[in-house]
Amino acid sequence: MVVESDAVTFVQYSDEALPAALKWQVLSFLRIVFPEGFVGENRYRDGITQPKYRPYHLLYVANDLVVSHVEIVQRQIEHQGTMYTAYAPTGVLTFPTFRREGWAGKLVRKATERIAATDADLGLICCAPENVDFYRKASGWELVPDARILAGETRGDAEYTGQSLVAAFLTEKARRNRETFVQSPLWVRDEL
Repeated sequence: MVVESDAVTFVQYSDEALPAALKWQVLSFLRIVFPEGFVGENRYRDGITQPKYRPYHLLYVANDLVVSHVEIVQRQIEHQGTMYTAYAPTGVLTFPTFRREGWAGKLVRKATERIAATDADLGLICCAPENVDFYRKASGWELVPDARILAGETRGDAEYTGQSLVAAFLTEKARRNRETFVQSPLWVRDEL
């Protein structure tokens, strides 16, 4: 249940408009929660997501304090010979003192509404199996049973992520090809 508060407000920003105070809080928290994204050549990374994915940020904030954050990224994905425009909520986080109050769930719902209003063929959430119920409930999207996700720069170098796929098939093209996501692995250059 979301704890209502006059101090907490909803804001949204394109990546280039995200205020520095909010950006650095999100980036710092991501470094702690997802350290694997900040190794090797990314050790000194100072961006939340690569600009080529056209990130868009949805946040609950209390003045300049981030309460919760979700980012929507966009990419073109080829699967079984068909190109799709895919949007994905990612970078979902809620600072510890605000957890169990419903902030992230509300942001995921807002993100899925925003995605449904775009040109997206697919809405995709790649998540740990233990998070499937949260994302299904928050997004209203479906678990794609037995879907496998490969991540790597090339298909030949890609490895299985062990993640589950929660998806929305938003266009006729996507709905018509839904079963291909069960029958063959979804390959992405880097994880969503």
